[in-house]
Amino acid sequence: MAAEAIASVFLEEMLHMTLAANVLNAVAGSPVLDSPEFMLRYPAYLPHSADAFLVPLARFSRATVDTFMKIEKPESDHAPAEIDRFHTIGQFYLAIEEALPRLCAELGETTVFSGDPARQVTPEHLPYRGSGRIIPVYDLKSALAAIDEIEEQGEGLKHNEVWDGDRDMFHPDRDEVAHYFRFHELVVGRAYQRGDNAVSGPTGTAFETDWDAVFPMRDNPRSTDFPEGSPIRAKMQAFNLVYSDVLRQLHLVFNGHPEDMFASISGMMELKTLAVELMQMPTGDGATTAGPSFEYVPRSAATSAGPRGFTVTVRRNGPYVVEGGLPLSRKSIVYSEWHEPMTWRKDADFPERQVYRLCRCGLSAHKPFCDNSHVRAAFDGTEDPPAGTSDERREVAVTEHITVSDDRVLCTRAGFCGNRVTNVWAELEQVSDSRVRFDMIQRIERCPSGRLTYALKDGPVEPDLPKAIAATKDGPYMVTGGIPVTLSDGRTLEVRNRVMLCRCGQSSSKPLCDGTHFAIKFREG
Repeated sequence: MAAEAIASVFLEEMLHMTLAANVLNAVAGSPVLDSPEFMLRYPAYLPHSADAFLVPLARFSRATVDTFMKIEKPESDHAPAEIDRFHTIGQFYLAIEEALPRLCAELGETTVFSGDPARQVTPEHLPYRGSGRIIPVYDLKSALAAIDEIEEQGEGLKHNEVWDGDRDMFHPDRDEVAHYFRFHELVVGRAYQRGDNAVSGPTGTAFETDWDAVFPMRDNPRSTDFPEGSPIRAKMQAFNLVYSDVLRQLHLVFNGHPEDMFASISGMMELKTLAVELMQMPTGDGATTAGPSFEYVPRSAATSAGPRGFTVTVRRNGPYVVEGGLPLSRKSIVYSEWHEPMTWRKDADFPERQVYRLCRCGLSAHKPFCDNSHVRAAFDGTEDPPAGTSDERREVAVTEHITVSDDRVLCTRAGFCGNRVTNVWAELEQVSDSRVRFDMIQRIERCPSGRLTYALKDGPVEPDLPKAIAATKDGPYMVTGGIPVTLSDGRTLEVRNRVMLCRCGQSSSKPLCDGTHFAIKFREG
């Protein structure tokens, strides 16, 4: 019950931030999230409040739920609208509700709602699965509807009802109570049922909350509480880098790029993983564990702060986690009229992100990003890369002019090694002709997995490839530039200039691609 209550409120608060941004964009404002001023240093008073109570960063407890209830407390019937120094958030929203009609009467509705409609986040941009709905805001009516949605989910429907007008996201057969009353259920250990109100309190099914079934996280943690270079501080810095990058992504989403909303959600999933890891790390005081500190890291610091540089980490039965701001793009093969692979074409670049999660199961509805489909599908991502090094496996063909090495295990069936007339192995018989050698070199350098390599008289030659990752059309991820790939058990794959990682989820040598995507006709969409 407690986990469901917290999770549902979390999702609905994300909806509220989206609705608030839609209202602000509709009146030609600009939401600001990528700023140190956006961050609180805990414990802290709510911004613009009357400083009635402090909000700590603390583990789940009765005291924490009491704080949540103070935040969500419905305003009294006669509470004045307050844009600043408010006692309840309801007073703040009441001030906006009163101001918008007044401004429309004074200035005209089209003057007030003059924002760019393209900045609105719509249901098409966010597959929201919680209670409530995303409301694009274009005029006074839709603005008031958006504010009503926020108020009703937080404090309850008008006229002092405990219900918010939605269905429970975990139990669709039940009506849903507002946030304040959801927390009240946890405190008293009993659910609300139809006929209950704010005066009667809940009279439904009794339940127990295990207040001790949580990690003993230290209150109000800061990264500076721990020595530079310590595992806890390094993990907290990693969390803060991801968190700040999520804020930057959301800032872009709410400032003209609503189509990038899902990528920011992928970052939030990684935050959860890092937070759980932190809360299992003892602080050394014999009583508490570490926890996330939610400290702001500026873009300049985030770009240079990664002590490990670019990395790709395989999550057990989960996605690839890419860190360090590794550039991400889409690429496709250019074919001849005979469907012969000729070269690679970059189709698009993704916006820069310090951390992102890429789908590994092949089931995400938002490829290339992970949407947690691996959890719903119970994805078996068992990692079984080839044994030994590539050099140990290679078959080598030595000629007077060129040496060609072939590691068949790495083949992804991209097809650059040949065409309808010839192939690299046949051309070995004609290497005295420089035109043939030139053709061989072009084919080998376009081999995306590094199965084929070559050496000339003065030594091995590798194409000069950028440190980057590309989602290839209907195929694997192309990782170039010698990026380390760490398996879920901590082992590191052999670092090579060209690596192809499975994206369809069906390779027998995961995380490496083995060409199975061709056999199963894997498709991007």
